[in-house]
Amino acid sequence: MNTRTLSPEDYWRAVVSRKWLVISAILVSLSIAGAVCALMPKIYQSATKMWFEGAKIEESIVSGPNPAGMGYAPSLDDRVMEVRQFVMGRKTLGQIAGEFGLFGYEKDRPDGAESENAVRAMRGSIKVEPTKDKLFITLSFSNEDPIIARDVTSRLSDLFIEETLKDRERGVEAAEDFLGLELKHAKSELEAKEKIISEFKQLHLGELPQQIDANLRKLDRLQEDMRSQTEQSQGLASRLVQIDKSIKDYEETGEIGSDSPIGGASKRNKDPRLGRIKDLERRLVELSSMYKETYPDLVQVKEEIRKLKEMTSAQYRDLLPESDEVDEPIATKKSKRRAIDPYHAELLKQREDIVLELDAVKRRQAHISSEIAQYERRVEHTPEREQKLKTLERDYENLQKNYQSLLDKKLSAGMQKSLAQGRKGAKFSIVDPAYTPVVPVVPNIPIIMAAGLVLGCALGFGGAVGLELMGRGFRSAEEVEVTLGLPVIASIPLYESAFGGSMQTVRALSGKSRASALLLPGSTQKGVEDPVAGSLTAATVRSRGQNGQLHNPTPGLELVSMWRPLSFVAEQYRVAATRLELMTGDRKSTAIVVTSAVMGEGKSSTALNLGYVLAKDLDRRTIVIDCDLKRPMQHIYAGVWQHPGLVEVLRGTKAVEDCVQRLGESGPWILPAGAVGDNPLALSKMHQLADLITDLKEKFDYVIIDAPPVLPLADMQVLASMGDLLAYVVKASMTGRDVVQKALKAIGDTANVGIILNGLDAHTTPYYMQQEYYREAHHEQLK
Repeated sequence: MNTRTLSPEDYWRAVVSRKWLVISAILVSLSIAGAVCALMPKIYQSATKMWFEGAKIEESIVSGPNPAGMGYAPSLDDRVMEVRQFVMGRKTLGQIAGEFGLFGYEKDRPDGAESENAVRAMRGSIKVEPTKDKLFITLSFSNEDPIIARDVTSRLSDLFIEETLKDRERGVEAAEDFLGLELKHAKSELEAKEKIISEFKQLHLGELPQQIDANLRKLDRLQEDMRSQTEQSQGLASRLVQIDKSIKDYEETGEIGSDSPIGGASKRNKDPRLGRIKDLERRLVELSSMYKETYPDLVQVKEEIRKLKEMTSAQYRDLLPESDEVDEPIATKKSKRRAIDPYHAELLKQREDIVLELDAVKRRQAHISSEIAQYERRVEHTPEREQKLKTLERDYENLQKNYQSLLDKKLSAGMQKSLAQGRKGAKFSIVDPAYTPVVPVVPNIPIIMAAGLVLGCALGFGGAVGLELMGRGFRSAEEVEVTLGLPVIASIPLYESAFGGSMQTVRALSGKSRASALLLPGSTQKGVEDPVAGSLTAATVRSRGQNGQLHNPTPGLELVSMWRPLSFVAEQYRVAATRLELMTGDRKSTAIVVTSAVMGEGKSSTALNLGYVLAKDLDRRTIVIDCDLKRPMQHIYAGVWQHPGLVEVLRGTKAVEDCVQRLGESGPWILPAGAVGDNPLALSKMHQLADLITDLKEKFDYVIIDAPPVLPLADMQVLASMGDLLAYVVKASMTGRDVVQKALKAIGDTANVGIILNGLDAHTTPYYMQQEYYREAHHEQLK
């Protein structure tokens, strides 16, 4: 593909060819730098190094401890700022300027204009900065006299250290007084907060968060007791109903009902002892499931069962009342029986006990319910009390921390005061005293000389490359026409613009989507008839490998008119073909010689694209002949086999019909170079080439000759006379103008010469040439 980028060899060639210009620029720049160093006034700089050492207590008095628990340690930048603020102060600068008489400072008029200018000059001469290792602070002063520079630097450092010690003493005293007041206030707040927390806990005793577990456990026990009392109450109520029914049945009939807890049905004519025993046994089972063995009712039932079992039936009947006369009223009989019936008495006693026990259970249930309600209220209020207590305790902790911090600061302030009074506290110390400078800092000779060398190299190399670029090729069609006086028939942009820069995609596409556009080499064109070139179309157009197998070569990307027919590159080739057709005039057939000044300008790809456009778009019978036998390229670009070709035709070993190959069904015919080998064709064979071109002109409308370059080879002088028109390809921005003019002069007659400016890039191509032709159709083609 075409490009206008200079290679490293081109740059080197430009510099070597103008080496004296480069050397002269470097020498002149170094001379100027040396003169500047000699004429500039010399400024000396003296410096001293200070180190901040000692205690770090004073800073912690006000700021407090950091999260790591250590005292606050000011950074080196903080110390630099502290030193700079002091030494750059007007008071300090005026004092130093007055002592040493610097810059015309007037002691009697410190506010005058001269004094103000002197203070400004002093600020510009002083520098305060940290060292590169970030360990020390450097204080420096610059002056034309090295002795004054040393004395002023020493005086500034002494003043700063003295003032620093005084400031520390004043600061510690003020901090100590302030901390005393703050400590007293914090103590009173802490005591008040302690009282509030104590009163809150007393007021809400039982609802505190630490008592929540105990309340929940107590609530669980109460609920369990309530369930137990409820079950017991239900059991007592059921027994009471049964006792009342038994009493009623016994009083009315004198019999025990079948559902009585005393037993099943038992009539009076039977042994009443058995029924009583069964009733007591059922009673025993019920009491055993509810109470322990020592329960009084349970013991009483067991004793009664034992006594009944020891009695005889007669003994038990004796205990029962005697039968009264028949005519005695029933009510009288019942009253007598109740008066002396121990069984009825036992039932009444049991009912009375159950009633009493049921009342006791109800009272316990009421008490448990009240306790459950009380503990539920405690549990419900616990989150509210917890939140309030957390707030109080958090405030208390903050006050306690503040109090402890103030207490620590108070102690530190006392220690700092003692150290400051004894001059043993933290201070700046002089590590490297001020010295008498020997080498001036202005002018900086190494830097100035290095700058002169860099400037000289930039001017020399830049001038050489600039002159080289100014002398290089044409950048527009207007430049060509003005300089050469020849018409420009087309301006071809870079081929990359036709492919959108995606060359890998195009290579993948070239072997698939375009394969069907080519005539398969090794097959005959059946059904393709050309009335003018009938002998050629009837011939077998084929190419075989060494083993006789068919191959399917593909045209290269240089055939942009086929791969991107809607691009502006292809459109410019159509413009070139149209203008060449207009230049042919009334000729029936035209031979067009395509050449360039030197190789690498794109003449072979231009010849192939012109032939494709003439055949495909203008429907002209066209053949392209590769006559560049030193560097044949048509077989590569067109995707055909190199031999047999022109060399075999000129040597007489092959007929032209056996050597030509067609590019697709409607493309141009290609006559490749053939087997050129190491022995190129002699110039004596050129008359045979002229005859061949004459014969081909009778069968084709256009014979395009891909000729070798003009300057390196002698073949072009002979080939130029064989063509009717000459298309001269010039590579934009690359081929030197002198080279182009020299090649045209070697050709001689330029009456029928047209210039094709090839390889224009985006920087030199007009904006309208950077757009796709029929953009929508082009996108459809890409799909």
